[in-house]
Amino acid sequence: MNKPRQLWLGVGMFLLAAVACMSPRAFADGGPLSIGGRAVDYVAQDGSAEYLGGVQARLRLPLFFGVEGSVDYRREGFGATTTHQWPVQVSGLLFLPKIIVVQPFLLGGVGWYNTTVRGPDGFSATQNQFGPHAGVGAEFNLNSRWFLDATYRYVWLNKLHTENARGVGEDIQDSGHMITAGLNYRL
Repeated sequence: MNKPRQLWLGVGMFLLAAVACMSPRAFADGGPLSIGGRAVDYVAQDGSAEYLGGVQARLRLPLFFGVEGSVDYRREGFGATTTHQWPVQVSGLLFLPKIIVVQPFLLGGVGWYNTTVRGPDGFSATQNQFGPHAGVGAEFNLNSRWFLDATYRYVWLNKLHTENARGVGEDIQDSGHMITAGLNYRL
């Protein structure tokens, strides 16, 4: 990315954060920025996954918009093949009307998935994928600073290439369902 574009992107992000911080809605329940840890369950079409968890940050924007960034770790087994994946996702949030202490929202975004594939006979490869996701979620206020959140999203990914036990190349479908539960603190 060239320097002028980086400068304008930085200025735009600063102005967006300044507007978010000045919004009366942003301070209704703590500050506009929240951070937290989360547990994740991912069910791929062609395998079974183990998530160890991750971290997320959310910025509440004026009106009913928000953005979320997250980084997770996932280990997945496909027969004799194991993948280790570090998903980095950015999501746009559209908050729906609040119901007492529950704030439902819709989400959609993109992710970058750095994946290491290990198969039989020493097969090892690193693959990078980009893919969209969409889903729904809800925040559950515990008080003005702490809240729980839960999300469901479907993630669309390309197939991963590996070799099976006979040394034959095969493609594995990695798209699937992702469910998260987190504990967050509003700054």
